[in-house]
Amino acid sequence: MQIHSFTRFVAFPFIVAAGYVMYQNTVDYYFSESYSWLLLPLIVILVALYILSPQIDFWWHQKYPIKLDSRIVAWLQERSSFYQNLSDQNRAKFEKRLSLFLESKEFFLMSPEKIEMPEDMKAIIATNAIQLSFHQDDYLFGGFDRIVAYPHPFPTPYYKHLHTVETEEVDGVVLLCIEYVVNGMTVADEYNIALHAFAEAYLEKSKSEDALQVAASDTIHLESISSISTDKIKKTIGFDQVDLRLVAIHHYIKYPQNFESTLPELYEQVSSLLIDKDPGA
Repeated sequence: MQIHSFTRFVAFPFIVAAGYVMYQNTVDYYFSESYSWLLLPLIVILVALYILSPQIDFWWHQKYPIKLDSRIVAWLQERSSFYQNLSDQNRAKFEKRLSLFLESKEFFLMSPEKIEMPEDMKAIIATNAIQLSFHQDDYLFGGFDRIVAYPHPFPTPYYKHLHTVETEEVDGVVLLCIEYVVNGMTVADEYNIALHAFAEAYLEKSKSEDALQVAASDTIHLESISSISTDKIKKTIGFDQVDLRLVAIHHYIKYPQNFESTLPELYEQVSSLLIDKDPGA
């Protein structure tokens, strides 16, 4: 049996005990006189479990992760080249991390229908974060705890024009246009804005902006690696400027062989940035 909420499992006997004490207090005067004091510690324990439930459940699922839905695993097997090239052991690591990432984040779908974001859409977005941080001990992008998906390009208070991707460190939010995410993941010569967003979040949270230097002269080589022009990338993200460090990280993940053969020194820079010497599971 898989326990989805360890906190509820632990809380159940305390709920029963509190209910029993309250019931006895109403029907038995002598019980009330002798044992009513038990109600206070039981309530304190239940309140503490409620407040700490996210941390407790996450600790439990690190040891006993929730298995991914079979449809998500099937999608990884069919559509994710990164996942396909992993060993069985690393596939299990990928699935565990993806499960924990999905549990640790809040996902919002900004649509007129006000529907909840489907689990497979969450997984499609989260897969990009897991790929990028796969060789890191810290793979949860702490501080970026909300992921918002729009069905179309969007404006925000920070950027009034229509765009498809944005990260806000202060607000702890990643914003994406889901149509462009899917295109970038399924079409070889389309730019993946989800990788772009998580690359930016990674640099911001790790304070490693200076660890990666990309020269303007590398632009033409980055274009040849991916067959995606810089102008097309700008049009895709909806900005008139693009950070070449994010493009380099994107290409490192999406076009690793072409990147290594074309820009070996820059490839090593990105490797040093993204790969811990001894990453944990």
